[in-house]
Amino acid sequence: MISFITSFLKTLFFAYILDDYLKRTYPKKYEEIFVTVSYNLIYVYSKAQIFYMNLVKTVNKKIEETPKLLKLKNDLDLLLKQKNGKVTMIEYIKNGILSNNLSMKDCDFALYSRLDDSKSNLNKKIVYELDESIDVYEVSDIKFLLVEFKIGEKIYKIDLKTDAYNFYIVGNKFTKHFFQYYFTEILKVTESADVFSLKIIDHNVDTVELDFSDENTSFLLEKTGYKVSIKNDENDENDINNEAEKEKE
Repeated sequence: MISFITSFLKTLFFAYILDDYLKRTYPKKYEEIFVTVSYNLIYVYSKAQIFYMNLVKTVNKKIEETPKLLKLKNDLDLLLKQKNGKVTMIEYIKNGILSNNLSMKDCDFALYSRLDDSKSNLNKKIVYELDESIDVYEVSDIKFLLVEFKIGEKIYKIDLKTDAYNFYIVGNKFTKHFFQYYFTEILKVTESADVFSLKIIDHNVDTVELDFSDENTSFLLEKTGYKVSIKNDENDENDINNEAEKEKE
C-alpha cells in the first residue's frame, strides 16, 4: 500500500514537472494543445449527456410498459419521500390490494412506514383519515401471543411483527380492510376474504374471537393494551378494553 502511494506521488510530481516544462518551452504549441483537448472534452461530454438522456427515456418507457418494474420504481420513489427529515414510505390500499396510483382520499387506508432506531425494521402506521397524525410512531408495550385468521376451514397465522416490519404501533386500528390487505399482499393468498374470523390470544393469555363479516368490527392498539369494537345485530357497538397488568408496588 505504501509503495503504491509512493509511486502515485512520483507520477503526479513527474506530470507537474512535464506540464511546467512544456508550458515554458513551447508556450504557443502548449496553448493550441490545451484548446484542442478542452474542445474535445466538451464535445465528448455533450455526446455522453445526449446518450444518457436518450437512455433514460428508453428505460422509463420500458418501465412504464412493465407493471413489475413500474411497481419497483414507485416503491423506490416512495422510499425517497421524507417528512421532518425522516424517510417515510407510503402505500395506499383499496379492497385489500396495494396500489400506489391512488391517493389518500381514494383508498380504504394507507400505510406509513418509517425505519425504527435500529434502521433494520419498518414501523408501520395504519392511517384511515387525511387529518390523522403521522408524526408520532410510538411502539405499543403489548405483544399478542397468537393471532389466527380463519376463512372457512382454513387457518392462517398472522404476524404483526417480524424482522422486517412492526404493526404494534399505538393508534393502529385493525379493521376488515386491513386483514383483507394482509391476506392478499402479505400472505399472498388469492382466495376471497369477504367473510372471516380472527382469534387472538393476548398478552394476558385471554382469548378473543372476532367475526369480521361486519366492516365495523375492529381493535385498536393502545400503549399498554388494546380496545375491541364489535358491531352486534342490534347495531349497538360494544367496546372491550384489555389493559396490560400493572406491576404491584
